[in-house]
Amino acid sequence: MKGKRILASLLCAVVTTVTVLAGSVMPVKAADQTLLNTYGQTYGHVGTCINYNQLTNSNIMSHLKSQYNSITLENEMKPDYILGGSAKLISVQEAKNLGYYIPSNYTDQYVPKLNFDTVDKVMRICYENGIGMRAHTLVWHSQTPTWFFRYGYSANYGFVNEGVMNARMEFYIKSVMNHVYSSQYGKCVYAWDVVNEYFHAVDSGWEAVYGKCGNKPEFVKRAFQYAYDCLEYYKLTNSVSLFYNDFNTYMEVNDVITMINYINSGKKICNGVGMQSHLGTTFPSVDYYTSALKSFLNAGFEVQITELDVTNSSSSEQATYMYNLMKNVNSLKKNGGKITGVTIWGLSDDVSWISGGKNPLLFSRLGVAKESYYKFIQAYNEAGFVGGTTNNNNNTNNNVSNDNNSYATVANGWYYIKNVNAQKYLQVANNSGNSGNNVEIGSGTGALGQKWYVTNKGNNVITLKNGLGCMLDVTSGKNENCTNIEIWTENGKNPQNFMLKNAGNNQFGIVTSVSNGARGLDVANKGTADGSNVQQYDYYGGSNQLWVLEKTDISNNNTNVVMKDGWYYIKNLNAQKYLQVAGNQGANAVNVEIGSGSGVKGQKWYVTNTNDGYVTLKNGQGYMLDIEYGKNEDGTNIQTYSNNGADAQKFKIQALGNNQYAILTKVSSDKKALDVYNFGTSDGANVCQWTYYKNNNQIWYFEACSN
Repeated sequence: MKGKRILASLLCAVVTTVTVLAGSVMPVKAADQTLLNTYGQTYGHVGTCINYNQLTNSNIMSHLKSQYNSITLENEMKPDYILGGSAKLISVQEAKNLGYYIPSNYTDQYVPKLNFDTVDKVMRICYENGIGMRAHTLVWHSQTPTWFFRYGYSANYGFVNEGVMNARMEFYIKSVMNHVYSSQYGKCVYAWDVVNEYFHAVDSGWEAVYGKCGNKPEFVKRAFQYAYDCLEYYKLTNSVSLFYNDFNTYMEVNDVITMINYINSGKKICNGVGMQSHLGTTFPSVDYYTSALKSFLNAGFEVQITELDVTNSSSSEQATYMYNLMKNVNSLKKNGGKITGVTIWGLSDDVSWISGGKNPLLFSRLGVAKESYYKFIQAYNEAGFVGGTTNNNNNTNNNVSNDNNSYATVANGWYYIKNVNAQKYLQVANNSGNSGNNVEIGSGTGALGQKWYVTNKGNNVITLKNGLGCMLDVTSGKNENCTNIEIWTENGKNPQNFMLKNAGNNQFGIVTSVSNGARGLDVANKGTADGSNVQQYDYYGGSNQLWVLEKTDISNNNTNVVMKDGWYYIKNLNAQKYLQVAGNQGANAVNVEIGSGSGVKGQKWYVTNTNDGYVTLKNGQGYMLDIEYGKNEDGTNIQTYSNNGADAQKFKIQALGNNQYAILTKVSSDKKALDVYNFGTSDGANVCQWTYYKNNNQIWYFEACSN
């Protein structure tokens, strides 16, 4: 949303249904499928951004109602629009007479008059046409007039103190929200972006008053409290959601989670995250974005995708990206993720805020659908959504007798766990052992992520720990159908407890303790392909819910030492280039980067296991791989330095299968990894430390060599 301009008014529009592009039939399920009757039904809200003039155009309104059930005003609910370019001051009593909320600690002599004319017109249009409305936005560093933060509401004076600003913020938030919900048309407003882009505020009025507040900003928490007070007053806390909205959230996952947890300390007043999704086909990767979305869902947040567009160099490139993105989003939604809306940021390419031929939207012009539109719907269909719900299993008995449904026990030990229907194995996605990683099925490979250790805990309860060291776990411990199954660090809690139901013929249902045995591990949609998801669902004994336990061992898999001592080239998976010392120099504090293979000493690294699960990496010139100053921060540079035995020179090499590895840093307690910054692929692209998301720029090959 940063730097958006007001959309140009559409001069003409032709509403058409296009099912053939570039001479090929788009893979749509049915000719009458739209965004509205697919995503709109399943997610609750599918929307676009728009302005008042566009809403008064009959052709645009016809198109809008055919595709969407929600709108976001691009500019006309932002503070500078409601407050105006300069303050129009009225007395406190006049403000009260207009219905403004004036807090008891308000000390200013005057009150700025608020302009609700456009907001009122838009709410009426939405109300009369059955369209929902996202209110965007209340607190934002940009498009808020500087005079709002200064004494006398004048740009000529200095910034007020925190006490005065607290009162002004409460006045503004509650006056705007009270105006909306005291209107007969206010019911259309179902969500608010209370605070927008806090983590990207630079030299703003908010910062001038409150200073730099890190990831626990008190004034942001106050903003949500004021907004929540309004919802509580109008008895809307269960029907209207309050969001923190930001761009590039995939780069700031931990900070966002920390801040929202701080806001909600004491009482939940922020529902979750609005993920502005101004994306490009070259960055972020779909996996990077998905990892962030999953992290927010796992944190228990409601998520709305608020401003989706995808810049690209060709329509087919955009379509492929859109398909892969929405395939992942739909998978998380189907498996219980609380994703309650998707908003496309604009009606069509010709009125997008992004110019320069980037063509970021689903329609090239009004009603003219692009390939990406059909791929968007194809991703929906392939997820198995039917009529706004999930076609989860077509649950029938499959003629599997479940007469003998008593609980069973098996001996403690290592097992492969094979699904009866698919004849494929329970595994950790990408064979990667981090908390929150997904569980699925796959062809037998013998990887650590396919091996599970059964431990009997008594009373028919077992736990299942995989060879990567994490426990099978029911996400968030929910007792709901479609709750995802993942892995998590061992914590001894109920989501990690299971029971075996005896189905005969050495087949078992693996039912969950959180459901008291009523629900079990289930391959969604009776999937048989590698990567088919595993979830919790009502146990009925179908073959997609039955498993065979095949004894194995882990003697050939050493999880602590995954790399022998010796010399290696270390090649990045994404760039296909090698970890090297800049300039092939042998000295302290020399930068580490990637480069084309040349066989120089600065590209050779000697792995030494330190007997504590970590290794050191010394290059051919005798200097150690080193985290600059031993910082545990994203973006910390990687360098070379003399051997000093510090944790900054210790790394954990995590096996991912297929001879691929992550290089985790001890200073981050294995939470961060060696990362080629910004997915660089050119010689000289920098290597830094970054939160480990299992992206290709964080994955490496080790190629044995000699010195």
